[in-house]
Amino acid sequence: MISGNKADCPHFDNCGAPLCPMDKTSIEHGIWYPGVEEICKRRDFQSLDCIRKQRAIVRAKAPAEKYFTVPMLRTLKQVRRGIEGINADQALEKAREAERKWIAEKKSGRVIAKQTRRGRRVVAKKIDDLTLATSTSRQQRGGQK
Repeated sequence: MISGNKADCPHFDNCGAPLCPMDKTSIEHGIWYPGVEEICKRRDFQSLDCIRKQRAIVRAKAPAEKYFTVPMLRTLKQVRRGIEGINADQALEKAREAERKWIAEKKSGRVIAKQTRRGRRVVAKKIDDLTLATSTSRQQRGGQK
């Protein structure tokens, strides 16, 4: 990210953000709990990808008991509702493995979120004794029963 010192940021002393772009160790080893911990307030950093993704995760109402790391934030291409981080109740080695697995699944394109299945609404019209469905349905083709 960006390196600097306390004199470069007016919020550095009063900042409660665990992932500070000016603190190299927090970027390399820090974790962030959405909705519980702060996000960097410095105006210059609001356009950084990790900061934008943190804000999106908060808006998506991610569970506060699961955390995110900077490599996880960098891996995300899109933040969707229901996104979850890593469970905090693990040993350090298991947490590292869980982070690697989370990143690998995200890179492969799998959605890491709770899937909710909603019933799709089927709109059907009857034309000359044929039923046409405008979305997927469980009917056989041609409107046969």
